[in-house]
Amino acid sequence: MSTNLWKAVGNVPVSNLSDARLQLHWAAQIVASFGNTLIESRPDDSQSNLGWEDGLNALCSHPTPAGIRAGLRLADLTLLLLDAKQNVMSKFALTGNTLQQGFDWLASSYSTRGSSQPKHPFALREYEMPAHPVQQNAPFSLGAPASFQEYQHWYANAHHVLHGLSDNWKQASPIRCWPHHFDIATLVILDSNKSAEEARSVGCGMSPGDSTYAEPYWYVNLWPYPNSSQLPTMAVGHWHTEGWIGAILTATELIGSGSAETQAQKVSQFFNDATQICFSLLGAHPS
Repeated sequence: MSTNLWKAVGNVPVSNLSDARLQLHWAAQIVASFGNTLIESRPDDSQSNLGWEDGLNALCSHPTPAGIRAGLRLADLTLLLLDAKQNVMSKFALTGNTLQQGFDWLASSYSTRGSSQPKHPFALREYEMPAHPVQQNAPFSLGAPASFQEYQHWYANAHHVLHGLSDNWKQASPIRCWPHHFDIATLVILDSNKSAEEARSVGCGMSPGDSTYAEPYWYVNLWPYPNSSQLPTMAVGHWHTEGWIGAILTATELIGSGSAETQAQKVSQFFNDATQICFSLLGAHPS
């Protein structure tokens, strides 16, 4: 990744990011419902995932056959409805409005501008999500705009960093944000002729934070897990070994690096080192 594409992070203390992360996670479920409702289901559930669009600063759904997509602009908590040329046909500010009103807007807006009617309502999926008052239809709030802007930087950076990695690997999956955990990642499957449980793989991504780390972090994980005693010392970042095994670089570890250029270089070193280690542990050399 070119360092001039990197957006400096650390403008907001990591301890102040949690509320913005949770609101964005819930707002993303509205956009994910667009794919779940209008796009044919896929075995890996990828019809629901989202991709980053630089020109819009938004996470966007897959397009319908007519090219229409939904999106979420992170910095101001705004829902978008886009045409096939990425023009904004309609938008809806979630701040001051509820989750249900977001779903209602999507249904009304698509009904007006879409080429077909949804077969079933836009709605939440039935999986566990982190608790937040918006879940009970409390209104969204852009009370700390700088925190939302900070997350826009994290996702934009992740998009560019992961493209720089995955462009080197033919086996790498598209870079997508998965709405259940809200991470953005690519997965390199090394044994295409085996089942997911048996195939060796390396995943590279960015999580905005979760129940394990209450702050954004970069990660490289591998399957099958090695014995933790096999893990070498990391020059940048550290190993996570509780529940799953992978290399981690947290926001706290990164922000102390200083300038945007230094931050970008540290993330690049982390991924270069961690991926080499993980591929080596699996006895693999991706092409």
